[in-house]
Amino acid sequence: TPSEMTEQPSDSADGEGVDNTEETSSGDSDAADDESAADEEGADAEDSDLVTEEDADESGEDEELDEDIIEDELELEEFLATNATAPTKLWIEPTDTNGIPAQIDVFKNGNVYQLYLPGGIDLANCYLSWNNDASVTVGGTTYVSGAYPIAASLDSQKTLAFKNGSTTLISLSFITYQGSAGVQRVFIDIDESAGHNTIAQMDGDANHNIECTGRININGTWYDMPKIKGRGNATWEHADDKRPYNITLGSKINFPGVTSEKTKKWSFLAEITDHTLLRNRVGFQLAYGMGIGQDTTSADVWMNGEYQGCYMVTPKTDSFVTKDGFMIEQDNYLEPSVASGGDPQFKLDGLNESSGWTSAYNRITVKKMGDNLLLKNGVIDESAANLEAVALQTLKPWLQDAWDAIRSDTGYNSKGKYYTEYIDIESFAKMYLVHEYIKSYDVCAGSILFHRDGMTDNYKLIAGPAWDMDNALGSVCQNGSLGNADDRKNGDRRSGEGSFIQNVKEYKTSIYKTISKHADFMEAVNFQYNKYRAVFDSLPGVVDQMKAEISASAFMNHYKVNEISGTYANLHKYSNATTLGSNSYRQSYLATTNSKSDWPNYVANLKTYVSTRTLWFQNNYYDPDFVDPATCNHQYERVVNQEASCTADGLATYTCPICKDSYTEVIPKIAHDYQNGICTGCGEALLTATFICGDGASVTVFETQDTSGAC
Repeated sequence: TPSEMTEQPSDSADGEGVDNTEETSSGDSDAADDESAADEEGADAEDSDLVTEEDADESGEDEELDEDIIEDELELEEFLATNATAPTKLWIEPTDTNGIPAQIDVFKNGNVYQLYLPGGIDLANCYLSWNNDASVTVGGTTYVSGAYPIAASLDSQKTLAFKNGSTTLISLSFITYQGSAGVQRVFIDIDESAGHNTIAQMDGDANHNIECTGRININGTWYDMPKIKGRGNATWEHADDKRPYNITLGSKINFPGVTSEKTKKWSFLAEITDHTLLRNRVGFQLAYGMGIGQDTTSADVWMNGEYQGCYMVTPKTDSFVTKDGFMIEQDNYLEPSVASGGDPQFKLDGLNESSGWTSAYNRITVKKMGDNLLLKNGVIDESAANLEAVALQTLKPWLQDAWDAIRSDTGYNSKGKYYTEYIDIESFAKMYLVHEYIKSYDVCAGSILFHRDGMTDNYKLIAGPAWDMDNALGSVCQNGSLGNADDRKNGDRRSGEGSFIQNVKEYKTSIYKTISKHADFMEAVNFQYNKYRAVFDSLPGVVDQMKAEISASAFMNHYKVNEISGTYANLHKYSNATTLGSNSYRQSYLATTNSKSDWPNYVANLKTYVSTRTLWFQNNYYDPDFVDPATCNHQYERVVNQEASCTADGLATYTCPICKDSYTEVIPKIAHDYQNGICTGCGEALLTATFICGDGASVTVFETQDTSGAC
């Protein structure tokens, strides 16, 4: 009823759609009698154009009403107030002129009705519609459904008085928000018809096995979407009103704003634990700039009419796994069995873990295997039994050999192979720098990805793509196990100062901390920083650029999405202004208590961390004598590492003293030096042959001699 719609408090912190309100009326039996009588007399009791006394005076015409039903115009108003109902659904119609591709519903958040619109559309052609014949009066002007101009309520709360004639049915507090023009616009249309899974079923599935289907509109273009399902672990647990998704399209596309190969598979990250909505994007940009990560963009997303929030979009991590390769994750979650839909998972000897809580594991999860690895009798076999067999019998032994080499003090495993024979040291050095820069909580285990593009010896394990950086870049959760939060010089993850990976105290074994004990690896780390120093130095400006890009959408997101509770509620939150760091790294971080109002402060703190961290890297990794080999005018100097002999090739190294670039050259074996049939170099004896001549004489010759004319 109208009174219920105006007086009921918010049920909870979660908002609810306007269309959840049931359309009801009071006095049903009386209304039925009145309507029956009115029908018999030819009067239309539901006509929204019924004339009030004031209208009648203006027109000079008297309305003829059956005196047995309604005696005068006062009774008419009482009749309307008793029988008319308020609108129960409000929306914006999609039109060619306003640029909206699908209907957008008004959302009831508490006692305020909120409309969320994409940036870059024509507000002048957006009008509010509702589901009955009532009119709405705003500021003395009356509008019918489909005529109220939305632009009037942009960022300004208005009171909408819905009326039937002169009778007010309901008054609503209404406001419109519009996202950023530079943010992508995504409309997802889920098919919830009979026989299809619903959004509620998909969103209620923590194991992410329930899929929906439909279509998706990206910046005005519709695509077939055969699959969408939930994704994520920690973020999923806290994302009640903004779920993260993996989406598979019917065809490969280039997503607007993302530089990548075409792919069908896209991840939509909710960033529910990061109030800035930017940490992943900044970290991804660092990795992408060094060639070990994917590009990203931000997108405002609507699903079946309801605004979901502002997401980060990037290609799904396994989008580009080769047919002969695989992708693995150093994982801190225990997978369900493969038969239940989980990925193959196993332990490696020496990769320590703990127990007692849900993410204490430290295991290898096989996220994707190429088709050729799954061939069985010439047919791709994706059965649970074959997936597990390939993982345990083919992948695990090779990975164990690689890990044994990495964790040994010499870098050699029991097979005499050096760790760089297994891994691509360049990509590992780059990923070390990424985790060191962002101070990622997940550096110990979880979301640490690797891939190998083939199974022959010339294919090495490559680090990446980089993933999961929302609990990083000054965002702190469970800091105690990773370094003392109060020790400014010893791994405080909140501050941009100090070495991080070397000070990790986590109970799980960190691959990157373990590999850093090898001197040649840390030389590669320093080399890669200096080669890509411009990428690091650009990050403070990247934060500014991204802030400007998503600002309006970020505010719109936070007005819609509720604050989370529990462990992750205090990530990068400061109740008061806080000073961290020492000397030139000493910085003040602003108070951040409410994402809806303090978003600029959250971003300012991210910028402070990035600026401080960039300075620390410059002071600790920068080599003023570094010259990029790609631009150097090389002056190589040759050093013979191993002289060639008559039994083995030699080896020479050419090193440029300017840029330190080097390469090796094989020196071919030299010829044997035989004296009296014995090699002076290696002592090898030549074979001899004895010839009996015609006169009975005999001649003995060496195998290398010409026997013609020997006699």
